[in-house]
Amino acid sequence: MLIIFPGPPWQRVMVSVLAVGAAGLVVVEGLDGPTLPATLGLVVSGLVAVAVVLLAEARPVAVAVAAAASLAVSVTFGLVPALRPEHTFGIVEFTVLSVAVIRLVMQHPLRHAAGPAALTVLAIGLLPTRVLLHPVNVSTVSQDGGLVAVVLTAWVLFLALLGLYLRLLERRRVDLDRLARQAERMDHARDLHDYVAHHVTAIVAQTRAIRFVTGAGTAPSPEDLDTLLAGVEQAGGQALTSMRTLVGILRDETPATATAHANLDEMLTSVVGTLAPGHPPPTISVDAALSRRPWPPASLDAAHHTVLEALTNVLRHTSGTTRIDIRIRIHPDRPDSAEVSIRNDGRSAGSPLPAGGFGLTGLSERVRAAGGELSAGPVASGWQVTAALPITDPPPTGRWRPGLRQAVAGAAARETR
Repeated sequence: MLIIFPGPPWQRVMVSVLAVGAAGLVVVEGLDGPTLPATLGLVVSGLVAVAVVLLAEARPVAVAVAAAASLAVSVTFGLVPALRPEHTFGIVEFTVLSVAVIRLVMQHPLRHAAGPAALTVLAIGLLPTRVLLHPVNVSTVSQDGGLVAVVLTAWVLFLALLGLYLRLLERRRVDLDRLARQAERMDHARDLHDYVAHHVTAIVAQTRAIRFVTGAGTAPSPEDLDTLLAGVEQAGGQALTSMRTLVGILRDETPATATAHANLDEMLTSVVGTLAPGHPPPTISVDAALSRRPWPPASLDAAHHTVLEALTNVLRHTSGTTRIDIRIRIHPDRPDSAEVSIRNDGRSAGSPLPAGGFGLTGLSERVRAAGGELSAGPVASGWQVTAALPITDPPPTGRWRPGLRQAVAGAAARETR
């Protein structure tokens, strides 16, 4: 496939102009041939070389064909003195064959590129002999032949080393891209844990409540049972929506740039709405200065996950919880930061879910990436999770991408509505 590196129209036009110009120079150089066969040989070998360079990929077979054509012309000129040009041996052909060697070594494994590259290097080395063997130039060869050989040898070595260097750069770029994708997958795995663990924990908590009520010998009323089962259904739907949205993002079918929460109030309303029935509604206290203030996306995302993880732990690890307090205020020691704290008065209880996990570990990494600090532990009457997050622009940089998490959270929130 000719031309060329896919790109914008202006690039295609520029490359087309350069290709036409190179072809024109090949024809002009061919006119230096003393006979028509010599002219045809110079033009054909030059145009074949130009065509190979215009391929989107330096294919080994195509490069070998161009090198063979150049070698055939050079050898013929060496054997037939009447065909030797006096002034030019094919500068354009020399240039494009050099580019072909570089691209060949850069784009293909050495086991595939070695043969065609060696053939092309030989063709490049023999190109000057077309002119140097002309009777007018024989004296120059006798005087400076050693220098010409050294220059040609240095040139072909430079081409080989440059091709290898560019190949290493390309390999490094590919490796960095693979590492970035791996880190992105780790981010997605943490997202999947955050959202699915919260919803599945809600399902388990409500199922335990149903079993507790029925095990006590008192059958719940149809209305209460319907409420509990509706909560299970809602949490299951949210878990499936979160997973479906995340998989869609991984497959590039769902945009990851949608904003799920425009401000703090909207974020709190969304995440508190996922708390399972049967638990006390959280008491929310937000400083007026922070309520409608725009937050840096990374900080708002970290605050969202802090509240989400704290509520998940209430469902999963506590019993007898009568109060959940969510307080967001200006940090007392840092006016450019906000303090997000979630406190409950529940007692530690066993959970049917597997012990351990990466909830608080991943949350701590997320908060640090946003430029904040996280603390969690027992207090006088329960458990408290606290995050200190920056609220000033520009937000600190980190490898967490809020857009992805906002898209997943937004899809789950829309499902609930």
